Amino acid sequence: MVIIMGSQKDVMALFAERDIRQLFSGNDGWKIEPVLQSAGSYYRISRDKWVGEEVVLVAVSFDPAPTDDIFAAFDNQPDGWSTRTKKYLLTPQATNTSAIPPHIRVLLMQAFAFAQGELVWLTNKKNAKKVVPQEQTKKEPVVA
Repeated sequence: MVIIMGSQKDVMALFAERDIRQLFSGNDGWKIEPVLQSAGSYYRISRDKWVGEEVVLVAVSFDPAPTDDIFAAFDNQPDGWSTRTKKYLLTPQATNTSAIPPHIRVLLMQAFAFAQGELVWLTNKKNAKKVVPQEQTKKEPVVA
C-alpha cells in the first residue's frame, strides 16, 4: 500500500484558506473560489447584495517581501471584475509590506510569521518558537 503525502505548499495553502474563510465567512454569504495564476495563489470571493455583487480578490504570498508579479496579476483582471473590486494580500506576520501599493490592503496570517528572515509556523505547542511582531518590538518614546 502506497500513501502519497501532500507537499509543504499544500499544508500552507490549507492554513491560508482557513484564514480567508475566517475573514470572509460563508455565514455572511461569501463564496470563495480559487483562481489559477502562475505567480501564486489567488481567490475570487463574492457575495450577492441587493445592489449587485460584491467582489473581493485575495492573493496569497509566503515571500518575505511580496514580488511585483503578485501586484501585476491584480491589474490583469478578467472580464467581469470591475475597478470596484477590493484587492487584498494575505501574507505572514512580519512581512516587509513597504512595496505594496496603497490600493491593496494587507491581511496577516494567523499561522505563519517571519522571524530572523525565516518563515515559521506559529503554534501553541509547548516547545514552539515565540515570535513578536515587528510593531511590538519598536519602542515608542514616552512623552512627559
